[in-house]
Amino acid sequence: MRRTAFIAAGIALVTVTSVGLALSSVASWKGAVAGKDGSKVTGTATMAPAGDGTEVNVMILGDEAGVTRPWHIHMGSCEKGGGVFGGGRSYTPIAMDGSGHGMSKATLTVAAPDTGSYYVNIHESAGNMGKIVACGDLAKEM
Repeated sequence: MRRTAFIAAGIALVTVTSVGLALSSVASWKGAVAGKDGSKVTGTATMAPAGDGTEVNVMILGDEAGVTRPWHIHMGSCEKGGGVFGGGRSYTPIAMDGSGHGMSKATLTVAAPDTGSYYVNIHESAGNMGKIVACGDLAKEM
């Protein structure tokens, strides 16, 4: 009887642990940012669950001092673009410091994705959103 109770408790623990892991396995995403068309910009971008939404961070190095760069996470890839993830107004532009370094964070009201393809792009300016100065595909991490 005692051995049966011990075995049952062990099975229950494994089951609860497995369910807990399955519920908390929402993916985080990370990628390297690289300049386009001669731009020497580099950096990183991350996307991760934050409560019921998603937190996105971008950090840029080697840009022009004092410029402001709009940026967004998109569905798709740098090679095959797609729409903005989570709404464009959620993303605060990156203000570069005197050394050409900058960072920004966006808190999106949509849940972090488990599947798909995503990328970050850095635009030249609010007046020239069509020119991308840097881009980076995000890879899913668990």
